[in-house]
Amino acid sequence: MTRDHYSLASWVYDAATAGWSGGAIWRTRARALSHSEPGSSLLIPGPGTGRLAVTAARKGLRVTAVERSPRMLARCRKRIERHGVEVDLQPGDARQLPPEPLYDMVILEHFLNVFQRQEMERIREEMIARVRPGGILAVADFTPLDPQASKLASLPQRLHHVMPLGGCALLTGNAMHAIYDHGHELDGRADLRLEEVHDERSFGLGPAWFRCWIFRRRGGQR
Repeated sequence: MTRDHYSLASWVYDAATAGWSGGAIWRTRARALSHSEPGSSLLIPGPGTGRLAVTAARKGLRVTAVERSPRMLARCRKRIERHGVEVDLQPGDARQLPPEPLYDMVILEHFLNVFQRQEMERIREEMIARVRPGGILAVADFTPLDPQASKLASLPQRLHHVMPLGGCALLTGNAMHAIYDHGHELDGRADLRLEEVHDERSFGLGPAWFRCWIFRRRGGQR
């Protein structure tokens, strides 16, 4: 039997993310929903405890969520049932999804942050491929470092990133890595257009160290 690395993390996940970011992590995840319309199809790989899936379903989206952790899946299912919404909640690994169907929107809510770079890049490509032409890819993650800032000036932001990452690595075995800059890495692609970059401040007052990128996949009508 495969060990569920999230069995412990599932109990502290919501409180830990809220406490560390003062709600900024949640706000970057939910930002993409302002680009959605009722009836749109949405894929959420790794929905965790299901807050975004429930919020999207309450807005009238047709939500598919794929979760590989049995413990997270159970908590997600309880939240869905408690709110009385309809979500296609699937057990399994989002990295093994079939190429069809395509979705109007794919939201990666800090999903890519758990992987080492090489695997992250491969999974990111797979998720892009699951967005229909004209659809939306939203990526919520940590705000990249300012390339003009010195190592000393960027030290607080580096620590702010490595501390929760280290805690997750201890609890779940997730990867340790530098902050990813999805905007820079996807810039200039023929198949994507960056429509919005939105930063959130910790507790609404602190530094804006959490970001959501909104991309539109080219090839369809807006």
